[in-house]
Amino acid sequence: MDNMVPLYATGNDSCEFCRTHGDLVDQVYLDSNVVVSNGTLKLIAKKQTATWFTATRDYTSGMIQSRGAWWYGKFEIRCKIPYGEGFVPAFWLFGGGYGTEIDDFEIGGQRPDYPHMGCGVWNNGINTGFGANYLGADYSADFHVFSLEWAPFYLIFRIDGIQVFEITRFYTQSGDEVSWCCVEPGVYNVQPAFPFGENNTPSIIANLGVGNSKTASTGAPNSSTVFPNQFEIDYIRVYQRDTSNIMDTECHVLLFPNPVTNNLFIGCNNMTWIKIISLVGQVLYSSAINTNGYEINISTYDKGIYFVEVMTPYGFLANKFIKY
Repeated sequence: MDNMVPLYATGNDSCEFCRTHGDLVDQVYLDSNVVVSNGTLKLIAKKQTATWFTATRDYTSGMIQSRGAWWYGKFEIRCKIPYGEGFVPAFWLFGGGYGTEIDDFEIGGQRPDYPHMGCGVWNNGINTGFGANYLGADYSADFHVFSLEWAPFYLIFRIDGIQVFEITRFYTQSGDEVSWCCVEPGVYNVQPAFPFGENNTPSIIANLGVGNSKTASTGAPNSSTVFPNQFEIDYIRVYQRDTSNIMDTECHVLLFPNPVTNNLFIGCNNMTWIKIISLVGQVLYSSAINTNGYEINISTYDKGIYFVEVMTPYGFLANKFIKY
């Protein structure tokens, strides 16, 4: 958790929403509610009135977020959540150029055995989301490990090493999930809530929200809710994904989906330059890069056939795609 810090250390406390998360919850996040003791970190919720900008709330709580930001990889937390109506512990990724949100879990404290997992993309304040709940153990009774694996073509959610949910980026026309890049060219459906990757690096957040009557996953604290209470974290770990593992060969340019409407994924080991060229030889896109996987939006291109030319240590490689 060396890269996880209270809000003040990131500068992300310059607006009312930053420390309140709006009127759908009822807390102000204070740095004093983030405490390290006896080898674990505690995000502590208190029945304590606080004001941030013009927002006055009935409770305070704790929140941390990463200094750094990531994309494809594995994100893991070992933690114990609080029990009680009104508590909303969460571990999630948020931010980046496309407003990505990936919820490893969000749990209403009155149902500590029922985490929600999902993803979404924010656009002009509107969230296109997709997710599910999982009926498991009482995660307030002991520590458990929650992990999220984010790859170009799928999101995998695991609890204590067991896969409990998967979201795939592409589907066949018959509705079958596509969870690997080595597939035949064809027309595919796209999950609109699936987060973008390249050039979109959200931060990691862990927080303990306190609900009100508007909160979706719980309600306001009731007479049986115990304060103070805590979301206890043993560790948070990040494993950066080696995108070369998703490529099928050293000397091939993978284009997916193909045909394509909006976002084209270009895969090839050790790419240093990418060009997109029309049939008449017009260079429509040209950029120096240093990656094995790259994504570009071609929604404004006219329908037709285009070439992708890639520079690698092996020389120039090329492939073609159909824009429809």
